[in-house]
Amino acid sequence: MTLFTHILCPVDFSEASDVALGHAVPLAERLGARVTALHVYQLMGLIYPEDVLIDPMGSDASMRRACEERLEKAIARFKTGGVQIATALREGLPYVEILEAASTLGADLIVMGTHGRSGIQRALVGSVTERVLRNAAVPVLSVREPEG
Repeated sequence: MTLFTHILCPVDFSEASDVALGHAVPLAERLGARVTALHVYQLMGLIYPEDVLIDPMGSDASMRRACEERLEKAIARFKTGGVQIATALREGLPYVEILEAASTLGADLIVMGTHGRSGIQRALVGSVTERVLRNAAVPVLSVREPEG
């Protein structure tokens, strides 16, 4: 019996997520697992007391198409092996959607990159990886991008 059969790998198109994919795919190959590369995007909007106005320049349909294209490019170089790699897109708050996707897609491991922010930058931006680590119902492998 294989311990891990489905690896979720969140992708934000950064070097850190590329490094995480570079770990997730060979790991999946060794384990006989499959990988789902997930991208979570957020629509920009203006919040008014009565309602939320979504930016017409970044409509949901055009945003989804752009993200689908970038996600396919991100995984293209990893599709050469024998690992089944699927893609998934979600709109919303990244850490919430990653946790929800892990549950609904049946992932039993999350492999994700971290940018290694610290200090004021981390306090202002927060850490999606840290929130996933703290709240995931499955193991999380955090991969730090190489310094350089």
